[in-house]
Amino acid sequence: MKKLFLLSALTIFISTAKSQEFDLGVHAGISRSSMVKNFADFGGANTITGFTGGLYTKFKFLGFFVMPEVNYTQRGGDIQNYLGQTVASNTIHYIDVPVLAGKQFFKFFRVNAGPVFQFAMGNETASSLATYTNNSSVNSFVLGLQAGAGIDIWKLSLDVRYDTGITDAAKVVVSNSSPTISSLNYSSRSSMFIFTLGYRFIKL
Repeated sequence: MKKLFLLSALTIFISTAKSQEFDLGVHAGISRSSMVKNFADFGGANTITGFTGGLYTKFKFLGFFVMPEVNYTQRGGDIQNYLGQTVASNTIHYIDVPVLAGKQFFKFFRVNAGPVFQFAMGNETASSLATYTNNSSVNSFVLGLQAGAGIDIWKLSLDVRYDTGITDAAKVVVSNSSPTISSLNYSSRSSMFIFTLGYRFIKL
């Protein structure tokens, strides 16, 4: 019985291995991100447009797939006062490692979701008006989540994803010298939409 079980398990493993496919490619696109939402004493927050791009791999088996990636991604956001003026801007540069899993439909459409491990490589903070001071700081590691859908045609792929932080991305600290407006001190999580176009150059 034990030998029969081992033989059956070996047969299933070999069959799965033979059916497995491997893709390797590159992709690039744009991100639309925001770091803060509405808050007291400030008007609101705007999204910013950033760049994203890197390498992707895809391991396919039995109609499912796992897709690890390594990407460079920009996240951030602009903060406005009640006059609609941008008073502070934060842009963070990340190396992202998403590990997505999903299902393929009709050989060209897929859905996928999974964690993304974000490693901050640097940040840019700016103040647009003289009375404001931007002392925001970023966390070196952030855990996030991505979910989306994609279309694969020939060697090309088009992806749309939503990316949200599970842990805080930054401590946003913006001060105003005007005595009538208090300072902003806010632990922020990122929220972002990603649009990418990819090209597969290896398929095994």
